[in-house]
Amino acid sequence: MSTIAKVFTVLNLVFSLIVVGTVGSILSKSEDFKAKWETETAAHAATVVAKDAIIAKESGDRANFDVQNRTLTNQLADRTADLTTANASIETLRNDNNELRNSVTGAQTSLKTIETRLADVDARNKELMDSEAAARTASAQAEKDKLDAQDDRARLEGDLKRANEDIAAKEAQIVALNDQLGNLSAERAALVSAGVDIPAIVGNAVKEINGQVSSVGDDFVVLSVGATEQVSVGTPFHIYRGNDYIGRVIVDDVLPDSATARVTLRNTRGLKFMAGDVATTRL
Repeated sequence: MSTIAKVFTVLNLVFSLIVVGTVGSILSKSEDFKAKWETETAAHAATVVAKDAIIAKESGDRANFDVQNRTLTNQLADRTADLTTANASIETLRNDNNELRNSVTGAQTSLKTIETRLADVDARNKELMDSEAAARTASAQAEKDKLDAQDDRARLEGDLKRANEDIAAKEAQIVALNDQLGNLSAERAALVSAGVDIPAIVGNAVKEINGQVSSVGDDFVVLSVGATEQVSVGTPFHIYRGNDYIGRVIVDDVLPDSATARVTLRNTRGLKFMAGDVATTRL
């Protein structure tokens, strides 16, 4: 029972006692008040019945309110538990989502790394393919060059063989000419010793230029005469050492006071060109 109901009940009781006391006093003084007392008593009884009905109703309402309050409290506890569970689930999902996001980020990074490596592999593969193609081309070219070289070698061997044959023939001719030249030189020396003026007898259209060998190379000599003495490219010189015929040279380069001449004929007695040998345009 609520405090208001209790206060109301106490007030009713006090009021009833006052009324009863008053009525009793009045009735005791007068019979006229007896009927009024009975009426007041009946009203009081009705009031008490109404009061009890109100108190019963309020008690029932309070009981219903308590039931509803307990139900709502239980529902609130259930909802709070559900909310706590939901928050825990949300936190778990949030953590899982963060882990998943981190995993996705890591996977994307790994994917970029793999893509970069794949690009490098593709580039390297292309380089290898290009290198292989270049190697194949080079191999084919090398094989062609090898065949061409074999053909060139066969041709050169044939040319060398013919050149050796020509050299052998020329050497034979040189030997024969050297023999003839040796004989002619001996005859000339004998005629000169006998006091015969050979140029005066046979004539000579070659201008006489006399000089010396200044220095000697493998296949050339340097002469002490040059353009000042009217030496020109192509001028032949005969080289002597006393009465010995050393060989023949032809001028290839001319300076004012010297000339370089290549060796075109050597004697058959093994005599070599030396600095100081006499050089002349006439035999």
